[in-house]
Amino acid sequence: MKKLLLMTIVAVMAVGCGGSKKAEKAQNPQERVTIMHVNDFEELVQSKRMRVIDVRTRSEYNEGHIAGAENIDINQPDFVERLRLKDEQVAVYCRTGRRSNKAALMLAEQGTYVYDLGGGLQAWQQAGKPTVK
Repeated sequence: MKKLLLMTIVAVMAVGCGGSKKAEKAQNPQERVTIMHVNDFEELVQSKRMRVIDVRTRSEYNEGHIAGAENIDINQPDFVERLRLKDEQVAVYCRTGRRSNKAALMLAEQGTYVYDLGGGLQAWQQAGKPTVK
């Protein structure tokens, strides 16, 4: 009887602890974030397939931003809640890429797939891409 109980416990533990790799990937927020080159990010923005979020402050946003981008400041305590995401994909950017990377990871932890502009708006402008005020 003890042997049967022990075998059952071992079997349950083996099944419970050994999930599939696909399930592990779905639990790793970093795998839901894609850092994008300026040209690829531009194609994404132009396709209008997803929301584009500028995570900088309102004053930074007003100085110039990517056309069509929404401004939701990452420094606001309700940042994630203000996005009201439902299994959608979003694209984020900031000035240099530091805040948007932080934002991307926060959103990825909520199950969202996020595209982050590598180098931020500085890289965008250095590549000669347009901004609006």
